[in-house]
Amino acid sequence: MTTTGASELELPPGYRLDPWYGTRAWASLPWPGDPAEKADLVANSIGPQVIDWAEWRSYDETGEPGLIHHLTGDPWTFTAGQKRFLILWYAHVGGRWRFRRGVKRGAKGTGKDPFGGALCNIELVGPSLLVNEGGRWVGRRHRMPLVQIASNSEAQSKDVLRVANGMLPRETREHFGIDCGETRTITADGGRTEILTASEKSSEGDPATFIFLNETHHMTESSGGHRVAAVARRNVGKSPAHLQARVCDGTNAHESGSDSVGERSYEAWQKQVSGKAKNQDILYDSIEAPPDTDLYDDRSRREGLRAAYADAPWADLERLDGEVLDPETTVADSIRYYLNGLGDREDAWVSPRAFDAQARPDVVVGDRERIAMFLDCSKSSDATGLVASRLSDGHVFVLGMWQRPHGDRGKGWLAPRHEVGAVARAALERYEVVWFGIDPSPTRDDSDEQLYWMPTVDALHRDYRDKLPVWATPGQNIGHSVLFDMRLSQPGGKERNRLFTEAAMQVVKDVEEDATLTWDGDAGLRMHAHNARRRPNQWGVSLGKVSRDSKKLVDLAVCMVGARMGRRIALNSGKLDVEPKRRPGRVVAWG
Repeated sequence: MTTTGASELELPPGYRLDPWYGTRAWASLPWPGDPAEKADLVANSIGPQVIDWAEWRSYDETGEPGLIHHLTGDPWTFTAGQKRFLILWYAHVGGRWRFRRGVKRGAKGTGKDPFGGALCNIELVGPSLLVNEGGRWVGRRHRMPLVQIASNSEAQSKDVLRVANGMLPRETREHFGIDCGETRTITADGGRTEILTASEKSSEGDPATFIFLNETHHMTESSGGHRVAAVARRNVGKSPAHLQARVCDGTNAHESGSDSVGERSYEAWQKQVSGKAKNQDILYDSIEAPPDTDLYDDRSRREGLRAAYADAPWADLERLDGEVLDPETTVADSIRYYLNGLGDREDAWVSPRAFDAQARPDVVVGDRERIAMFLDCSKSSDATGLVASRLSDGHVFVLGMWQRPHGDRGKGWLAPRHEVGAVARAALERYEVVWFGIDPSPTRDDSDEQLYWMPTVDALHRDYRDKLPVWATPGQNIGHSVLFDMRLSQPGGKERNRLFTEAAMQVVKDVEEDATLTWDGDAGLRMHAHNARRRPNQWGVSLGKVSRDSKKLVDLAVCMVGARMGRRIALNSGKLDVEPKRRPGRVVAWG
């Protein structure tokens, strides 16, 4: 494996290289680089006040004691990176928090539990309530805070509470009348830190003011973690506005495709930083080794560890290096737990880290460039996607995706055939499309029992058959310019599945071995590629969903494979000119 410099890699959405963390660390915290912007952030945050309280700098002025280190008993001090997080976490705009929820993700041993304990104590007795005093926003104590700690198990929650209690010295306990217990900590004036369970009864108490979700990479549906997180969200959601309630996750890197709470938070943040979400209110803090770190190269591995532990000066990097090299430590665990990267599942179709590293969101495919396209259709349950691949270099870009909306809006929803057809036609007019394949859903129209998508497919065939130099289904009698029916029961279905399987394996090689496949950084394509699982068949290894009924979709990944397959078919067809013909035609505006 060849190791390249981190500066040579294209960063996924939301990440940046910050020299403050070292030359190779990937950082996600949106800390401003401009001095004026930084000064404005600090001026509009009570984070500095919170930090001063916890580190005892305001003790002489206010008489309110702060925190200590739970192991040494020394006065507590935050790391520089933790201070950055707190300043952003307690930043406000017009009296409202800038961030609605947060995630603190780090490698093992970077201090997530102590930081979570410090946050819980800040919310219990620190100046964490934003109030306006004489036209100036300052932090004050909550009158009756309810702080909750939630994990997969009571034991995990107790670990955080035990650390939080250990950070409260005698002076602080006496000053605030704090009584520390194994499952709850209470103050003389009614404040409370408690362990939250998944039981419905526990969610019916007073509205929470702050909830710390611990080890969210372990919180899956099968472990009961989804239910715990749902209770936590409800407890915060029902809190009145004046309580300013929020949730913060503490997590290691999640296993891609596990559908853990940690992965869901990451995907929500990715949608946000990719411009796919309306609100920009998730604070995501992760310091990671770059994905080109080579575990089998001493220099690369050690540089990766220094990057992942850039904000943990206490870390014993030599010992950690030994843990990575331990024969009982899997590669996936080394990546997740010690490099803070997204480790691959054993049945993952393509390496998420390798795929993410090849995103090229700045690449522009110009009008009239030659492309191949693939449309994967669904009636209602899965997504319908349209993806293209540029002939010159294979660059992949998403043209459209349609899927059922969440909640009540999705009831009775059907994929909009006319809209999908219009987007396909716009692409056919804008680009020089040399191959276009459509795999129609086998579901039928309720009105006439014909295949739901065939009217759209046939209309495109009639209008563009003479403009497509290479047909998706060639042939004198059964030929069709765009139909690429993957059903094995259809004539030619086996051959089409063979071609698709070979293309799926080639995509994996292009990503993981050759690093030659580039794509546009689309958040939906990224998510679908991460969701995809290896599906062996008689021709090799294709891709598919976790299960038939899974809600973790893969359709855009299917379209990517189909578009790359179509590109190869077109290039090998012998029907293309060396230089593309510039046929006349209007250019449709692209939204």
